Amino acid sequence: MIRETSGALILIGGGEKKEGRAPILREVCRRAHGAKGKLVLVTAATQVPLAYMDTYLPLFHDLGVRNVEVLDVRRRADGYDEKNLAKLCGATVVFFTGGQQLRIASQLGGTPVFQALHELHANGATIAGTSAGAAMMPDTMLVSGSSDESPDVSRISMAPGIGLLAGVVVDSHFSQRGRIGRLMAAVAQNPNNMGLGIDEDTAIVVEPDRVFRVIGSGGVHVVDGAGISYSSLVERDSHSKIGLHDVRLHVLRQGHRFDLNRARPVGPHEPAAMPELLRVK
Repeated sequence: MIRETSGALILIGGGEKKEGRAPILREVCRRAHGAKGKLVLVTAATQVPLAYMDTYLPLFHDLGVRNVEVLDVRRRADGYDEKNLAKLCGATVVFFTGGQQLRIASQLGGTPVFQALHELHANGATIAGTSAGAAMMPDTMLVSGSSDESPDVSRISMAPGIGLLAGVVVDSHFSQRGRIGRLMAAVAQNPNNMGLGIDEDTAIVVEPDRVFRVIGSGGVHVVDGAGISYSSLVERDSHSKIGLHDVRLHVLRQGHRFDLNRARPVGPHEPAAMPELLRVK
Protein backbone atom coordinates (compact mmCIF):
# COMPACT_ATOMS: atom_id res chain seq x y z
CA MET A 1 0.00 0.00 0.00
CA ILE A 2 1.34 3.46 -0.93
CA ARG A 3 0.95 5.98 1.84
CA GLU A 4 0.81 9.72 1.29
CA THR A 5 2.62 12.06 3.66
CA SER A 6 3.06 15.81 3.68
CA GLY A 7 6.82 15.98 4.29
CA ALA A 8 9.71 15.52 1.86
CA LEU A 9 12.47 12.93 2.03
CA ILE A 10 16.12 13.49 1.07
CA LEU A 11 18.05 10.29 0.45
CA ILE A 12 21.81 10.80 0.01
CA GLY A 13 24.12 8.15 -1.39
CA GLY A 14 26.89 9.04 1.06
CA GLY A 15 30.08 11.04 0.55
CA GLU A 16 28.22 14.31 0.00
CA LYS A 17 30.45 17.35 -0.51
CA LYS A 18 31.01 19.28 2.69
CA GLU A 19 33.10 22.10 1.28
CA GLY A 20 32.40 24.85 -1.22
CA ARG A 21 28.78 25.15 -2.29
CA ALA A 22 27.85 21.76 -0.75
CA PRO A 23 24.60 21.66 -2.78
CA ILE A 24 23.10 18.61 -1.07
CA LEU A 25 23.64 19.82 2.50
CA ARG A 26 22.53 23.28 1.40
CA GLU A 27 19.22 21.73 0.23
CA VAL A 28 18.86 19.99 3.61
CA CYS A 29 19.39 23.27 5.43
CA ARG A 30 17.05 25.15 3.11
CA ARG A 31 14.30 22.74 4.15
CA ALA A 32 15.08 23.61 7.78
CA HIS A 33 14.06 27.24 7.02
CA GLY A 34 17.34 28.66 8.24
CA ALA A 35 17.33 30.55 11.51
CA LYS A 36 13.57 30.05 11.89
CA GLY A 37 13.71 26.26 11.81
CA LYS A 38 15.10 23.41 13.84
CA LEU A 39 17.30 20.57 12.64
CA VAL A 40 17.78 17.37 14.64
CA LEU A 41 20.93 15.35 13.92
CA VAL A 42 20.34 11.65 14.68
CA THR A 43 23.47 9.54 15.22
CA ALA A 44 21.70 6.22 15.84
CA ALA A 45 23.47 4.48 12.92
CA THR A 46 27.03 5.02 14.10
CA GLN A 47 29.25 3.77 16.88
CA VAL A 48 31.35 6.96 16.71
CA PRO A 49 28.74 9.70 17.21
CA LEU A 50 31.24 12.38 18.26
CA ALA A 51 33.00 12.18 14.90
CA TYR A 52 29.72 12.87 13.09
CA MET A 53 28.82 15.68 15.47
CA ASP A 54 32.20 17.33 14.85
CA THR A 55 31.60 17.08 11.10
CA TYR A 56 27.98 18.11 10.73
CA LEU A 57 27.26 20.59 13.52
CA PRO A 58 29.58 23.34 12.22
CA LEU A 59 28.44 22.70 8.65
CA PHE A 60 24.76 23.13 9.52
CA HIS A 61 25.52 26.31 11.46
CA ASP A 62 27.60 27.70 8.58
CA LEU A 63 24.69 26.98 6.23
CA GLY A 64 22.36 29.11 8.33
CA VAL A 65 20.62 26.70 10.72
CA ARG A 66 20.92 28.19 14.19
CA ASN A 67 18.83 25.67 16.13
CA VAL A 68 20.49 22.24 15.88
CA GLU A 69 19.85 19.42 18.36
CA VAL A 70 21.66 16.08 18.56
CA LEU A 71 19.64 12.94 19.22
CA ASP A 72 22.11 10.18 20.03
CA VAL A 73 20.82 6.61 20.38
CA ARG A 74 23.13 4.08 22.03
CA ARG A 75 20.51 1.57 23.21
CA ARG A 76 16.85 0.81 22.65
CA ALA A 77 15.85 2.52 25.90
CA ASP A 78 16.90 5.83 24.32
CA GLY A 79 13.90 5.53 22.01
CA TYR A 80 11.65 5.83 25.08
CA ASP A 81 13.51 8.74 26.70
CA GLU A 82 11.32 11.81 27.22
CA LYS A 83 14.35 14.07 26.69
CA ASN A 84 14.85 12.62 23.22
CA LEU A 85 11.18 13.11 22.40
CA ALA A 86 11.50 16.75 23.48
CA LYS A 87 14.43 17.22 21.08
CA LEU A 88 12.22 16.21 18.16
CA CYS A 89 9.45 18.60 19.12
CA GLY A 90 9.11 21.34 16.48
CA ALA A 91 11.80 19.93 14.18
CA THR A 92 11.58 21.05 10.55
CA VAL A 93 14.34 18.64 9.43
CA VAL A 94 15.58 15.37 10.92
CA PHE A 95 18.94 14.23 9.53
CA PHE A 96 20.28 10.68 9.97
CA THR A 97 24.02 10.11 9.67
CA GLY A 98 25.71 7.13 8.07
CA GLY A 99 26.80 3.98 9.83
CA GLN A 100 24.78 0.76 9.94
CA GLN A 101 21.13 0.93 8.92
CA LEU A 102 20.23 -2.07 11.06
CA ARG A 103 21.21 -0.07 14.15
CA ILE A 104 18.58 2.56 13.31
CA ALA A 105 15.70 0.15 12.73
CA SER A 106 16.52 -2.18 15.61
CA GLN A 107 17.06 0.56 18.18
CA LEU A 108 14.18 2.86 17.20
CA GLY A 109 11.53 0.64 15.58
CA GLY A 110 8.22 0.77 17.49
CA THR A 111 9.48 3.23 20.12
CA PRO A 112 7.90 6.61 20.97
CA VAL A 113 10.78 8.32 19.13
CA PHE A 114 9.94 6.21 16.05
CA GLN A 115 6.27 7.25 16.29
CA ALA A 116 7.23 10.90 16.77
CA LEU A 117 9.42 10.73 13.66
CA HIS A 118 6.49 9.48 11.57
CA GLU A 119 4.21 12.16 13.01
CA LEU A 120 6.73 14.88 12.19
CA HIS A 121 6.96 13.67 8.61
CA ALA A 122 3.17 13.45 8.27
CA ASN A 123 2.94 17.04 9.51
CA GLY A 124 5.41 18.44 7.00
CA ALA A 125 8.92 17.90 8.35
CA THR A 126 11.66 16.78 5.99
CA ILE A 127 13.47 13.56 6.87
CA ALA A 128 16.98 13.33 5.40
CA GLY A 129 19.69 10.71 5.65
CA THR A 130 23.04 9.82 4.16
CA SER A 131 24.31 6.31 3.36
CA ALA A 132 22.76 4.10 6.09
CA GLY A 133 20.46 7.02 6.89
CA ALA A 134 19.05 6.73 3.35
CA ALA A 135 19.00 2.93 3.08
CA MET A 136 16.81 2.60 6.19
CA MET A 137 13.94 4.77 4.92
CA PRO A 138 11.86 2.23 2.90
CA ASP A 139 9.59 -0.47 4.30
CA THR A 140 12.29 -2.98 3.35
CA MET A 141 15.97 -2.15 3.54
CA LEU A 142 19.03 -3.72 1.98
CA VAL A 143 21.38 -4.44 4.88
CA SER A 144 24.40 -6.10 3.29
CA GLY A 145 25.65 -8.05 0.31
CA SER A 146 28.62 -8.60 -1.97
CA SER A 147 29.49 -5.93 -4.50
CA ASP A 148 30.95 -6.46 -7.99
CA GLU A 149 29.09 -9.74 -8.48
CA SER A 150 26.23 -11.00 -10.63
CA PRO A 151 22.85 -11.04 -8.85
CA ASP A 152 22.71 -13.73 -6.13
CA VAL A 153 20.01 -13.60 -3.45
CA SER A 154 21.99 -15.91 -1.17
CA ARG A 155 24.64 -13.17 -0.85
CA ILE A 156 22.36 -10.34 0.30
CA SER A 157 20.62 -9.56 3.57
CA MET A 158 17.28 -7.72 3.82
CA ALA A 159 15.37 -6.45 6.86
CA PRO A 160 12.40 -4.21 7.68
CA GLY A 161 13.18 -0.50 7.38
CA ILE A 162 11.44 2.37 9.14
CA GLY A 163 8.67 2.68 6.56
CA LEU A 164 8.85 6.26 5.30
CA LEU A 165 8.99 5.36 1.59
CA ALA A 166 6.91 2.48 0.26
CA GLY A 167 7.59 0.39 -2.82
CA VAL A 168 11.37 0.82 -3.10
CA VAL A 169 14.64 -0.59 -1.83
CA VAL A 170 17.66 1.73 -1.63
CA ASP A 171 21.39 1.17 -2.03
CA SER A 172 24.04 3.85 -1.45
CA HIS A 173 27.68 4.40 -2.58
CA PHE A 174 26.25 2.76 -5.68
CA SER A 175 28.59 3.16 -8.67
CA GLN A 176 31.64 3.65 -6.46
CA ARG A 177 31.23 0.19 -4.94
CA GLY A 178 29.83 -1.64 -7.97
CA ARG A 179 26.50 -2.52 -6.37
CA ILE A 180 24.32 -3.09 -9.43
CA GLY A 181 24.37 -6.88 -8.90
CA ARG A 182 23.17 -6.76 -5.32
CA LEU A 183 20.45 -4.22 -6.14
CA MET A 184 19.25 -6.50 -8.95
CA ALA A 185 19.18 -9.37 -6.45
CA ALA A 186 17.12 -7.29 -4.03
CA VAL A 187 14.60 -6.43 -6.76
CA ALA A 188 14.46 -10.06 -7.92
CA GLN A 189 13.52 -11.08 -4.40
CA ASN A 190 10.49 -8.76 -4.51
CA PRO A 191 9.84 -7.15 -7.93
CA ASN A 192 7.15 -4.96 -6.37
CA ASN A 193 9.98 -2.87 -4.94
CA MET A 194 11.84 -0.62 -7.36
CA GLY A 195 15.57 -0.50 -6.72
CA LEU A 196 17.14 2.94 -6.25
CA GLY A 197 20.94 2.96 -6.47
CA ILE A 198 22.28 6.36 -5.39
CA ASP A 199 25.87 7.38 -6.09
CA GLU A 200 28.09 9.24 -3.66
CA ASP A 201 27.68 13.03 -3.57
CA THR A 202 24.21 12.48 -5.05
CA ALA A 203 20.74 12.64 -3.55
CA ILE A 204 17.10 12.28 -4.45
CA VAL A 205 14.56 14.73 -3.05
CA VAL A 206 11.22 12.93 -2.81
CA GLU A 207 8.21 15.23 -2.59
CA PRO A 208 4.84 14.20 -1.10
CA ASP A 209 3.50 13.32 -4.57
CA ARG A 210 6.29 10.70 -4.81
CA VAL A 211 8.07 12.50 -7.62
CA PHE A 212 11.77 12.87 -6.91
CA ARG A 213 14.49 14.97 -8.47
CA VAL A 214 18.20 14.25 -8.53
CA ILE A 215 20.80 16.65 -7.13
CA GLY A 216 24.57 16.27 -6.88
CA SER A 217 27.47 15.20 -9.05
CA GLY A 218 26.67 11.50 -9.61
CA GLY A 219 23.82 9.41 -10.90
CA VAL A 220 20.83 7.43 -9.73
CA HIS A 221 20.02 4.00 -11.17
CA VAL A 222 16.37 2.91 -11.03
CA VAL A 223 15.85 -0.85 -11.39
CA ASP A 224 12.22 -1.65 -12.21
CA GLY A 225 11.34 -5.33 -11.94
CA ALA A 226 7.57 -5.06 -12.40
CA GLY A 227 7.83 -6.31 -15.99
CA ILE A 228 10.13 -9.25 -15.31
CA SER A 229 8.99 -12.06 -17.62
CA TYR A 230 11.26 -14.74 -16.21
CA SER A 231 13.15 -15.27 -12.95
CA SER A 232 15.23 -18.31 -12.11
CA LEU A 233 14.87 -17.56 -8.42
CA VAL A 234 12.44 -20.37 -7.61
CA GLU A 235 14.36 -23.01 -9.55
CA ARG A 236 17.98 -22.28 -8.74
CA ASP A 237 20.14 -23.97 -6.11
CA SER A 238 21.64 -21.83 -3.37
CA HIS A 239 24.98 -21.43 -5.16
CA SER A 240 23.89 -20.37 -8.64
CA LYS A 241 23.43 -16.88 -10.03
CA ILE A 242 20.01 -15.44 -10.80
CA GLY A 243 18.66 -15.25 -14.34
CA LEU A 244 16.22 -12.39 -15.04
CA HIS A 245 14.51 -11.31 -18.27
CA ASP A 246 12.97 -7.94 -19.09
CA VAL A 247 14.31 -5.87 -16.22
CA ARG A 248 13.89 -2.16 -16.89
CA LEU A 249 16.70 0.27 -16.03
CA HIS A 250 16.72 4.08 -15.87
CA VAL A 251 19.87 6.13 -15.28
CA LEU A 252 19.23 9.63 -13.97
CA ARG A 253 21.50 12.58 -13.28
CA GLN A 254 21.38 16.11 -11.85
CA GLY A 255 18.04 17.78 -12.60
CA HIS A 256 16.24 14.65 -13.79
CA ARG A 257 12.90 13.84 -12.20
CA PHE A 258 11.18 10.50 -11.70
CA ASP A 259 7.60 9.59 -10.73
CA LEU A 260 7.61 6.59 -8.37
CA ASN A 261 3.85 6.08 -8.81
CA ARG A 262 4.08 5.86 -12.60
CA ALA A 263 7.55 4.30 -12.57
CA ARG A 264 8.58 6.78 -15.28
CA PRO A 265 10.85 9.79 -15.75
CA VAL A 266 8.90 13.03 -15.94
CA GLY A 267 9.42 16.46 -17.43
CA PRO A 268 11.68 17.54 -20.30
CA HIS A 269 13.88 14.44 -20.03
CA GLU A 270 11.00 11.99 -20.42
CA PRO A 271 11.56 10.00 -23.63
CA ALA A 272 8.97 9.85 -26.37
CA ALA A 273 7.29 6.52 -27.09
CA MET A 274 9.89 4.23 -28.58
CA PRO A 275 9.03 2.37 -31.80
CA GLU A 276 9.37 -1.38 -31.83
CA LEU A 277 12.96 -2.28 -32.66
CA LEU A 278 13.61 -4.18 -35.90
CA ARG A 279 15.58 -7.33 -35.23
CA VAL A 280 17.84 -8.90 -37.82
CA LYS A 281 16.69 -12.44 -38.60
